[in-house]
Amino acid sequence: MLSAQALRKWHNSVVEIKQLESTQGFVIYDLPNAETYVGPTRLGAKLAPGNAEMLVRHQTYVFGLTEQRKSGATIGLKVDPEDTEGAVAALAEELASEFESQQLLTGPGLRLDNALLAPVLRYDNRNPIAKSDREGVAFEDELVAVGAVTCASRFQKSDSDWQVAIEGFDQIGLAIAREVENRGGKIHTISTAKGCVSGDFDSATLADAWMQSGASCVEQLGTVGKPWQIWNADLDAIFVGSKPGAISGEGATSSSDTPIIATSAAAVSSKALAVLRKNGAPVAPDFLTRVGPMLAWWASEETSHDVLRDSTTETVNGLLEEIVDHEDGTFMAACYKAEAFMESWQEKRPFGRPLG
Repeated sequence: MLSAQALRKWHNSVVEIKQLESTQGFVIYDLPNAETYVGPTRLGAKLAPGNAEMLVRHQTYVFGLTEQRKSGATIGLKVDPEDTEGAVAALAEELASEFESQQLLTGPGLRLDNALLAPVLRYDNRNPIAKSDREGVAFEDELVAVGAVTCASRFQKSDSDWQVAIEGFDQIGLAIAREVENRGGKIHTISTAKGCVSGDFDSATLADAWMQSGASCVEQLGTVGKPWQIWNADLDAIFVGSKPGAISGEGATSSSDTPIIATSAAAVSSKALAVLRKNGAPVAPDFLTRVGPMLAWWASEETSHDVLRDSTTETVNGLLEEIVDHEDGTFMAACYKAEAFMESWQEKRPFGRPLG
């Protein structure tokens, strides 16, 4: 890692930011002296370290919540798409010792995929089961759905015929739809950047529409409204996962006391959390719903899909038992638990919670 002189203050906490020498870009390491650093590699000529803060912090809190001395990280390649191959090759060579030792583990993020990132991924010895295909959905995305729907089942308002909305519908949204069906629920509303649509959707219909048209799938499913209309759905849960800060204070006001289940990094804004707490709406944090992939990464090779699904459900339920009745709400209770573990091995915890 970098020398003390290279450390830089960021939001009142020490975060290591390394400028790459072989290509334009940077690496961010969240907590000092972690056993392992994990996070996505992203591509874009205008990437800035500050904009990646919550991607890094989100993963740090996943590890804190599950009591692991690991930390979030991210790599930013500040190059144009036509320079991707050369930049990835340079990255793989420059950080070869960190990749080979498994000290730094990464995966494809913005504008990258497994093929483009192959020179780096060849060092990664995490269990490949996480990337296995499950009817068009990566298994790690299915595990996010298992964690998210486990939270929604705990918070749902009705005992039967429960209905949900999925904001930012994508592959994880499809996995959520399947999992909701498995547990006797129905998908009433979905939204993408192209709009919002309501109806009585089964997962097979949603799968066909998504795989054919991506974000434009809403146009095949009914009358399309504005994306923000997703927050008006008076349902048993709204799954939120399009981007950091996907649910704003205004969205939280519209959603009233509907349970919010975050499924992507920092999907809940700080203003939204304050409004939701005032409304008495349960909020499941992204760093709780996304523990499943982490369980798969280091599972033994003999571990089956079913065992990892069951382990995810058991882990999320166990954490919920500890935090769900806290007077400050589930989200803040999860933060307190993660931070207590961080403080057991860090001089001070990072300043800034994973909120959009």
